[in-house]
Amino acid sequence: MSRSDTPNRSTPSADNRALIRYLAIGCGLLLVIAVAFSVGTGVGFAFGRFSGNNSQQTSTPTISSSEPASAAPERGLSQEDMNIFWEAMGLLERDFYGDLPAGQERSYGAIRGVLDLLGDPNTSFMAPDQAQSFLDSMDGSFEGIGATVEWVENGDAVRLVEPFENQPAWNAGLRRNDLVTAIDGQPVSEMADLNEAISKIKGPKGSSVVLTIERPSNSETFDVTVVRDVIQIPIVFTDILGQDEDIAYIRLSRFSDDAGRRVQDAVTEATDTNLRGLIFDLRGNPGGLLREAVRVSSIFLQDERVLIERFSDGQEQIYDTEGKAAVDEKLPIVLLVDEGSASASEIVAGALQDAGRAVLIGTTTFGKGSVQLPHTLSDGSLMRVTIARWYTPADRSIDGTGLNPDIAVEITNEQIEADEDPQLDRAIELLETGQ
Repeated sequence: MSRSDTPNRSTPSADNRALIRYLAIGCGLLLVIAVAFSVGTGVGFAFGRFSGNNSQQTSTPTISSSEPASAAPERGLSQEDMNIFWEAMGLLERDFYGDLPAGQERSYGAIRGVLDLLGDPNTSFMAPDQAQSFLDSMDGSFEGIGATVEWVENGDAVRLVEPFENQPAWNAGLRRNDLVTAIDGQPVSEMADLNEAISKIKGPKGSSVVLTIERPSNSETFDVTVVRDVIQIPIVFTDILGQDEDIAYIRLSRFSDDAGRRVQDAVTEATDTNLRGLIFDLRGNPGGLLREAVRVSSIFLQDERVLIERFSDGQEQIYDTEGKAAVDEKLPIVLLVDEGSASASEIVAGALQDAGRAVLIGTTTFGKGSVQLPHTLSDGSLMRVTIARWYTPADRSIDGTGLNPDIAVEITNEQIEADEDPQLDRAIELLETGQ
């Protein structure tokens, strides 16, 4: 955590403004992580719970049945179903003219084939090396090109949602909405999913990758060589802003383990001084753990509902805030959001918006309203399964639509390159003038 040490400055220094922009834009799903846990969205750490550890839920949710569960269809595979599978595999092994994929490759292919039938881009499978990259990513240091991405619906490309400012992708000339159609000459259309595409783009520091780019403003595709590097993303960044240096700025880059405590510490430090207001920046934050979303919400809210989870059998889980809020209820709060704010970020933003506790400034959030449960399988691979939908305290679904800001402020690539941040400027203006 860092704080500006430059006295008597009415607005953020050029270095701090650039850092705030870097943090705000560059902390979505890293291309350096094989984490595509929101495969269809390309945004989001695993929002949900890790299996086998109930202690990771922060609150004790209220469980109820909202409606009688209807009779569920048969979900199990019968012995006959499995016999057909093995019969088909046996015929391939006996008769196929050519080389067969290794057994593990065929097994993984069968799993991915079943997941494709679900039509749910957030239920996904990761091979052991991809799963390990995800676990390593939780340390906060990554090797790759540095960008936020999403899987284009037809599977022909990967879209750059936000390249990290002053990081390899950005420095190579890549910009938001660029489409990656091939990686080192291999078409993205031949890849199974975003996990595979990311695994081919990421790599060790100093190595390079050639990306074939299709740009909306250009009718021709072109190749860009990007040299990978180590990308370090601080979880929490703080600053003091405003004409009288009385506005606290706190940026959270992701809801990873211990995010709630880190935000709590930052808030405690900031509120030791007499403040006019607080800006909480969740731009580019792809989400993370459910328990951390509840913990962070509880820093700003007291005796309020955070979210509602609904399951396919009709049951509900209600999550409420815990303990006493760390922020005085009279302190004005502005929450910055954008299209990279997803999952757990939308939980917090929705809870504060519904409670009337914060003014949301920026652009419409991503719109990920489902909950996934990751399971590590016996060989180290990982499968993430959608188990529920979530709703804001006012019972709003944001899935596919996102949260609309109270004050809409766009930001362009040109403004980013000029170290301008109209969204942050608007937040400061609102807190200083009330308008």
